[in-house]
Amino acid sequence: MTVTVVAPSQVSALPVVVVGGPTGPSGGPTGATGVTGPTGPTAPSFTGATGPTGGGSTGPTGPTSATGPTGLAGPPGTSFTGSTGVTGNTGPTGATGSTGSTGATGPTSATGPTGPSGGPTGNTGPTGSNGSTGATGPAQIANLEFIIDGGGSVITTGQKGYLRVDFAGTIQENTLLADQSGSIVVNIWKCTYAQFDAGATHPVVGDKITASAPPTIATATKSNDATLTGWTTTFAAGDVFAFNVDSVTTIERVTLALKALRA
Repeated sequence: MTVTVVAPSQVSALPVVVVGGPTGPSGGPTGATGVTGPTGPTAPSFTGATGPTGGGSTGPTGPTSATGPTGLAGPPGTSFTGSTGVTGNTGPTGATGSTGSTGATGPTSATGPTGPSGGPTGNTGPTGSNGSTGATGPAQIANLEFIIDGGGSVITTGQKGYLRVDFAGTIQENTLLADQSGSIVVNIWKCTYAQFDAGATHPVVGDKITASAPPTIATATKSNDATLTGWTTTFAAGDVFAFNVDSVTTIERVTLALKALRA
């Protein structure tokens, strides 16, 4: 058998970029497997000599194909936390800040209910003994004054007014003081407050307290009488005095003062 060795011809190769397109749909169902034919005789094999390397230049790089789709993400890696470092030394304490302003006072809460009263009042203790009576104080002197005024003219006769006294006492003397030299006789009548009816029945001349010695000025400007002969000198709280001019000459204004010792 003659073997002819043919030297390989020069081959120019260009890089081929294979672009993976999407996989097409599967074909139809697989047909039944045919009957295996008989095995033919084994032909002898011969390796030819290696041909010389071609001297052709490398062809230009073909265009870059489009980037294919991103593959599936790999499984997440395992992370490890490092050990905690050594705690550093504490720094120095900072300076104290200034005190803030005081906030507004909140509203006053309502007053709570009053608590229960204490226990019952204890029994009254016995009355202490009476102390000794103190010394009698000085006598209380009062002046009862009544002014009779003629209004710029000589005083006329008749009843001139009333004076109510709010305390009990005893008359000790009387004094008359005139505005000029002249003569005048002033009588004094007295009744209780209950009896008083402005002279309809009381006080009247029958209620006089001066007996036959009424206050009198005789051609002078003043008079004083501490004897009070025949007078009813005592009076009760609330009694009313009336002042009646029996006679008068020249005098236009006169003051009658009764000195009394309060009971």
